[in-house]
Amino acid sequence: MKDFAQLKKRLYIVLAVLCVMDVALLIYMVLPGSSTSELRAKKQTLQAQVDELKREVAPLKGLDIQLVQTRQDIKGMYQDRIPSQWSQVSAALQRVTHETGVNAQSIKYSVEHSDKGDLPNVQRVEIDTTVSGDYAKVARFINALEQEKLFFVIRQITLNSAQESGTVTLQIKFGTFLKEAA
Repeated sequence: MKDFAQLKKRLYIVLAVLCVMDVALLIYMVLPGSSTSELRAKKQTLQAQVDELKREVAPLKGLDIQLVQTRQDIKGMYQDRIPSQWSQVSAALQRVTHETGVNAQSIKYSVEHSDKGDLPNVQRVEIDTTVSGDYAKVARFINALEQEKLFFVIRQITLNSAQESGTVTLQIKFGTFLKEAA
């Protein structure tokens, strides 16, 4: 009988453990976030976030190589398109006016002093001039100025035309850059 009582006691312990496990599994299944449909929805949401982040990061791939190339391009621009002497600016402007056939009057140069956003070792040069000629020559002058090897940035153009003679007068303000002496 003693064995039977012990066996009965062990059986009750096993049944109690199994009941506790059943209750725990039932609670696990009932809790929110534990159903398969919710887990799938959560997975889809996370996958959509991963895809969005990949799209955002995609333009940055290869940026290190592009940065090296950009630095080389900037160095080449400084060497080829930014003069180191005032005479180079003046000669380029004289050549453009001569090649296009316009008459240049009073070319004024001034150095712009601005610390905000300045390029290193480069100073801005503002140029103000008036050119005259027929309309086609003046248009060629603007085009040649924009395509000049030296870097010219046109800021303002004022056009006046004389109806009797067909001559056009163009007041133009533009700028360039000059390497600072080392």
